[in-house]
Amino acid sequence: MTWMAWRLQRSVYLFFVAVSLLLIAYAIVNGLHIEALRHQWLDQPCHGGNGFAAKYQALCQSTFTRYSNAMVTGTYVHWTAVLPTAVLGLLLGANTVAGEMDRNTVRTAWTQSITRGRWFTTKVAVGLGSLVALAIPLCVTVSWWLSASKWTPRISTNGFTYAGWMPLTTGIFAFAVTTIVGLILRRPGWTVAVGLAVMVLVAWAMQTDVRTNLVALHSTTLTITTVTKGGVTVDRPPLKMAPANAWVIFNGYVPVHRGNTIPTWSQETTWINAVNQCPSIVTSQSVYDTCVRKLGLHDVELYVPDIQYWELQLREGGLYLASTALLLGAALLLVRRTRA
Repeated sequence: MTWMAWRLQRSVYLFFVAVSLLLIAYAIVNGLHIEALRHQWLDQPCHGGNGFAAKYQALCQSTFTRYSNAMVTGTYVHWTAVLPTAVLGLLLGANTVAGEMDRNTVRTAWTQSITRGRWFTTKVAVGLGSLVALAIPLCVTVSWWLSASKWTPRISTNGFTYAGWMPLTTGIFAFAVTTIVGLILRRPGWTVAVGLAVMVLVAWAMQTDVRTNLVALHSTTLTITTVTKGGVTVDRPPLKMAPANAWVIFNGYVPVHRGNTIPTWSQETTWINAVNQCPSIVTSQSVYDTCVRKLGLHDVELYVPDIQYWELQLREGGLYLASTALLLGAALLLVRRTRA
């Protein structure tokens, strides 16, 4: 039974093995290239642009240009893990049941001595086992690439979605979605189309509404100070800001005792409109600050620190896996009640 499942889908497996190897090779070469250029830019004699001798100007400009161009190519790498695993999950799930129903081969399997439950379990095991075997090297490679290239903080939206074990759990969930949809539609093409739409909606909802509620948010109050020297007044940057590698979710004015919760759009609009009635900050920083305090507001950043990266990964990935278990359980019940 396992051999039959492999034979029916081996072309899909082999294609994604080839694609995965190419993507892994590209990510490794790109990561090493960016890492080397970053060290050249930050080390002597360029010091990251923070002062270098005039004789090194051409060298440092060339180094910075090459480093910037290499960082641009990183835009393609962060898709390396999630796209192959998600697409593979969609295709394997669509072929698990819908493909066999479309070819009418399911009747042969269901009329033999093997039970429907064993037939379904074997096909799911082969599909998920293959998906996991392909996804793990991609996840590890992209996670290393983020660390080597410093392209984006791993806790940020781009870094979080495409590294860690998120590509793996996303692919597994995609497999479950098209498996149960295929039982209803019985056509692989339509199953993949519907599954893709479901995945886009789920990923969007997870990123915009769910993820920010999975861990407690941290906050810091932004305080701008002014310094006058020699008749010139300048603003100093905020003394307290979110850590450099944090995922900043919100920046704006909120009530002082509100707590670390993200305001709604209407609340944010109301508070910023009130602040806009204060005297211009350009005219007088102190008068502006006094006005904001009288309104009971302060300027804050709400963020998730890098230390909570794996906590957030485990919780969001856990939601995908729990949903997968529910969908596959429901699919097994449908298989037992479905007419061939």
